[in-house]
This record gives sequence, structure tokens and C-alpha cells, in this order.
Amino acid sequence: MSATSSSQPDIAQRADEWKTLLASAHAWHVCPDSISPDALERQCLAWLTPPEQARHQRYRTAALRHAYLVARALCRTTLSHYTGVDPATWRFTHNAHGKPAIASPTDFHPLHFNLTGTAGLVVCLVSRAGEVGIDAEETSGNIDVDLIARHFFSPVEQAFLANHPASFFEQWVLKEAYLKGIGCGLSLPPEQFTIQRDPLGQPLLLDHWQFTLHRPTPQHIAAAAIGRPGRGLQVSVIWRDARGLLGSVRRIAKFGAC
Repeated sequence: MSATSSSQPDIAQRADEWKTLLASAHAWHVCPDSISPDALERQCLAWLTPPEQARHQRYRTAALRHAYLVARALCRTTLSHYTGVDPATWRFTHNAHGKPAIASPTDFHPLHFNLTGTAGLVVCLVSRAGEVGIDAEETSGNIDVDLIARHFFSPVEQAFLANHPASFFEQWVLKEAYLKGIGCGLSLPPEQFTIQRDPLGQPLLLDHWQFTLHRPTPQHIAAAAIGRPGRGLQVSVIWRDARGLLGSVRRIAKFGAC
């Protein structure tokens, strides 16, 4: 599902959007090439913490530095879109396997988010319905499907791909989104769990985790994983164009660091 570009909401709109996150997840996506590098650095680089700025500088090419800054700016503006918090205020923590979470402001600990980036796409998924994971891949590359499947997919998934080889990238992002959602990284070997499909190819629940697939562009496939406590109601996933969100950076930050 798609939505139009969004600008910074007023207080009433922000309250409504905050409420919707109890039963939905919003996936904000953008192509880094659609954002001006110079404008982004002028407006957003100062938001980053010293460790984030140091990591930004370690990337060896301008393109990689830009993609990293787009991801960090998208994360901060997405969270600020729902809360009104200055984007420079956010502080983050990570578990032992690198899964990010909000450290402060502490009032917003119930806000779950996850990030992914691949060639030509960055996505930030946010929800209050439960833990979330997101993964995306650019699908034009040539890969050895059989070799990767033997090492990373369960026997059930290998059998599925033998009959549906075009579904390889779908299955890959589903598994990655789940691993990112549960926050255990590769400490859980991916071949040791199975994400099954129904007769129409839609992913089924795994424990209390639901999955959705989406093509944000013709060249990309993405999967969202959402942990529903107690196997609650289905959580809708709404895909939103983040160009308007990042275009509103200057307005969001008028009292902030940029």
C-alpha cells in the first residue's frame, strides 16, 4: 500500500498518526539519489552523535557517506514525525547483535523501529504494535540461487524455491527481516527456521511474527516482520514515500541544531 509524500504534521495530525501506530506499521522509503547531498549535510549532519559522525567519515566514497547520512536522517525525521521531538535529540542503544532501539527520550521507548539499506533504497519501519524488522534487496544482480539456498535456507524452503526460483529474493528478505526483528543476528542460523508460504505465495505466521512483502520500486523487494504479542490482530503495513518527510527537515529542525 502506498501513500503520498508527507510534510511535518500539526499537533492534531501527529496525535492521530501516533495512535494509528498501535495497529499499523509505517515503512518510509526513499532513494538516496533523490536527496541533495549538499543540502542534506548542511541540514542534518549536526544531528548525528560523535560516534555516528565518525562512522560517517570512515566511509571511503562520497556515495557511501551520503547513503549512510540519508539512513540516519530518515530514522531521526521518521521518529520526529510522530513525536515532535527535535531530530538531534534522539539517542539510540543497540543489543549485543546490533539491533537498534530508542535510548532517549525515554517517553518513547514503546516506539519500535528498524532500518535497511540497499543499492538505491533506504527504508525505516516504525510501529507501536510490537517489535519490527525490515529488509530490502535490489533484485537485478546475478546470484547462484542453489548455492545460497543450500547454505542459508531450510529444506522446506529449498523445496519451495526449487519450484519457485523467481521467489528467491522474496524468501531472502523475509528471513533477514525476521532475524532483524528478533534481534539475534546470525546467532540463529538461518537454515534452522522456516518461513512458509500459503498456496498463493504469501508468507505465513512464524510463532507470533507476521510478514508482508512489498515492491517499493520495480527493482526492489522488501519484507516487513512484526512481532504481535499474544498473536494479536493482523497489523497493517503502510508504505510511505519519504521524500516529503526529508523535504520537511528544515521545518522540523527550525528550533534544533541545523
